[in-house]
Amino acid sequence: MRRALILLGVPVLLAALVALPLGLVKGEYQWLCAGIAVGLVVPPGLVALLLAEKLSRAFVFGPLLAIAIGTAVRVGFGFGGAVAVFLTSKPTFERDPISFLGWLLGVYLTTLVVETALLVRIRANVTVPPSV
Repeated sequence: MRRALILLGVPVLLAALVALPLGLVKGEYQWLCAGIAVGLVVPPGLVALLLAEKLSRAFVFGPLLAIAIGTAVRVGFGFGGAVAVFLTSKPTFERDPISFLGWLLGVYLTTLVVETALLVRIRANVTVPPSV
């Protein structure tokens, strides 16, 4: 539970710290982009982290497998969702698509770094049984 809160809190807090002043300078559009990016990227990261905790109990390479699965899910859901959002609300995002994609990439990379650091800690806490 603590790891999940860290994975949720760090990207959301960093996005808020960047989006708040940027939105005041460049407009509310930045807040919209940041919110959508967090919503598309962070939940799949939480799923990957929970999956890693379960897999680490079952397999020696469980966290590594979870990183691969989590990356695939996050790319599919995050960037696939971004394409869907962009195409369904085209007038909103047509004026500045680079900001939208920048927010998406920034939140994705932040979540990936935090998730990887947490998965390394999960792996470090798992005791590997001696080989037979």
